[in-house]
Amino acid sequence: MTTARIIPVLLAGGAGSRLWPVSRDSLPKQFQPLTGPLSTFQQTLERVSDPILFEDPIVITNDGFRFFAERQAEAVSRPVSLVLEPCRRDSAAAVAVAALLAEQAHSGSPVLVLAADHVILDDDLFLDAVRSGLEAALDGRIVVFGLRPTEPKTSFGYIRPGARVGENDDVRLVEAFVEKPNRDNALAYLKAGYLWNSGNFLFRSDVMIREFEEFAPAVLAAARRSIEAARTDQGFMQLDANAFAAAPKTSIDYAIIERTRNIAVVVGRFRWSDIGSWDAIWEILPRDQDGNATLGRGIAVDSRNCLVHSEGMLTTVVGRHGSHCRFDR
Repeated sequence: MTTARIIPVLLAGGAGSRLWPVSRDSLPKQFQPLTGPLSTFQQTLERVSDPILFEDPIVITNDGFRFFAERQAEAVSRPVSLVLEPCRRDSAAAVAVAALLAEQAHSGSPVLVLAADHVILDDDLFLDAVRSGLEAALDGRIVVFGLRPTEPKTSFGYIRPGARVGENDDVRLVEAFVEKPNRDNALAYLKAGYLWNSGNFLFRSDVMIREFEEFAPAVLAAARRSIEAARTDQGFMQLDANAFAAAPKTSIDYAIIERTRNIAVVVGRFRWSDIGSWDAIWEILPRDQDGNATLGRGIAVDSRNCLVHSEGMLTTVVGRHGSHCRFDR
């Protein structure tokens, strides 16, 4: 196996509107400490900090978030290359830009694309999954990471794993992707051994570029032109606005992942959440004996199953008994 280091790419340009009002266009969830002292962006940077396994990360974010990303990377002492999207075109264009930049750096570079707003609670197990998938990626497959479901979630996509790839029982061919199912189907998928789709990807840069050439050439062409006409400002790479805006607005899942015939899944053992809702945050936070969780300066008295979030003043919830109730200050 090659000793080439993986280039981590953090997608950090989303708004996270489902966590409004805390997550909003002016300060999205990936830059906020919603599950501990560090933001999920900073947690992700630390997760890919092993210099033996990883190169310095590329961060692709919105032009309006440039200084959040810069300051937070500096706060955890992580050198990054910041690439600024002039407008939001969903994840396909961002991944195309990442593949092209990685290919420029070194042809056939292994690239790990990560959502900067996800929570992973077991970094060692996550890195084990990355190492497990690396050989398949270097052999030319796009690798996704799946998790064994703990309940029939209807808010996640699912993967049907197939035959083993190579000698590692945790690396499987992908037989099908299934979008967010209803509860009955989700329960059937859980019983049938389907996996949750974590939305993170590992691939060789030249392989991903070929996939774009076949399935989404307009996205690739726009990404290429936006890089060619990019300019550097205060250390940031600013993609050309007109060129980037020409990219069709579509996700990497729809553009490539669900269409390619060249894909494998690693069965991950790590705990993961996309923290796409307040209920999801409540589920991963430590809770007291009454099921209450607090973020910041919060207290729950004679209450059950409450999430109290307070960024400033002390907030006290008294006598509230509910299912994942949320209180903000």
